[in-house]
Amino acid sequence: MSRSNMIIRSIVALALAGVLAGCAGNTQYRTSYEPCTSREQDACKKSSMEETASYLLGFVEFDDQGWLWDRKQADTLIDRLVSKDATESGLIMVVYVHGWRHNASFADDNVASFRGTLQRIGSYEQLASRNEGRPPRKVAGVYIGWRGLSADLEPFRTLSFWDRKNTADKVGHGGLTDLLIRLEEVQLSHLAIYEGGKNRPAQTKLIVVGHSFGGQMVYSALSQILIDRFSGVQGEEPQTFGDLVILVNPAFEAARFAPLHDLSGVRTWYPDGQLPLVVIFTSETDQATKVAFPLGRQISTLFDSYRNGEQKQADRQAVGQYAPYRTHELRPLPVTGAPPPVVAAGDSKGNDLRLAQSARQQWIDLSSRNGWDLDLGGARLSHLGKSGPRNPFYLVAVDKQIIDGHGDIWNPTFLEFMRQFILFTTIVKE
Repeated sequence: MSRSNMIIRSIVALALAGVLAGCAGNTQYRTSYEPCTSREQDACKKSSMEETASYLLGFVEFDDQGWLWDRKQADTLIDRLVSKDATESGLIMVVYVHGWRHNASFADDNVASFRGTLQRIGSYEQLASRNEGRPPRKVAGVYIGWRGLSADLEPFRTLSFWDRKNTADKVGHGGLTDLLIRLEEVQLSHLAIYEGGKNRPAQTKLIVVGHSFGGQMVYSALSQILIDRFSGVQGEEPQTFGDLVILVNPAFEAARFAPLHDLSGVRTWYPDGQLPLVVIFTSETDQATKVAFPLGRQISTLFDSYRNGEQKQADRQAVGQYAPYRTHELRPLPVTGAPPPVVAAGDSKGNDLRLAQSARQQWIDLSSRNGWDLDLGGARLSHLGKSGPRNPFYLVAVDKQIIDGHGDIWNPTFLEFMRQFILFTTIVKE
């Protein structure tokens, strides 16, 4: 063997060893289907359901081909959500689909942050139920796991961006649609049981949140459903999936959002106080969708044909970075003095509920005006006047103080805003 061939083989072997050493396993993390109620650290490491006094957290995992790792995992969760105690008082269901460089392992920081979010939602639901004189709804979180983290070592960890985009697309077009539909059927079954009853509980709500490639997965799974439902008869209230779909720093092309953008623009009527149906938040400093995403799209679409430059730009830019589709912006509130004290959930004495009720009334009052502002949780959501004031599809540019970069979605300022944003959309209607 020549010296040059030996060198080439050595380089290839070292590169392969580096890839294998940095590879994160393609495996199912949650393999036990018995609910875990233990408070001991790591006791719930393998459990597909964690349950506390404040919330239920269920995990459903998909493999790299978009298949459920084990259908029993999903079936066990659905059975729990339609059980008697979950049905009696209603549910607040929050589905979270994680993004790039995360998974469903016990130690993943997205899992830990989602637990904390569910805990806070549970605390505010307790306040709301006392104020409204009804039983509190059970808070049920559903964490959708997939191999967003495929490599542990750099540079393979960063270079996995484009490969994970392809995997996310498979999951979004795979079993995720079926799972989300089953969760919506849980919501509809609750409403059907108590429809017209004198002691009807709080309405069961379903909110779906996707981050990064998780946002791509959610949109892939639901886009056709959203288009079909939104293409309803003029003069009727527009329909969506569940109650609210939220995508944060989603990594999919603006061109894929074009049908919904166009449909929402031609609809001439929305009811007073029309609540948002699909909201896309994108940080202005998100380099993954601002730089890496269009770079990858330029390479993958090199030989594609476009009818004009606008179409090419929409197909190469991430939806939240595409300026023509932007409808809102989210900025920190102007500083007018000393910052307000931080109040723990249990000490707020219903103040958060009053803020949410006030926000809903403001929404009704402002929804007919162009260029409205709504202050929630230390941030100001502003309508830019580029869409109808009641248009329920929001594409929001987010200031770096609220979300700084691609992964800063658990920023306390953003979480505070989101808590109020979700709270006023889930207040029980009379």
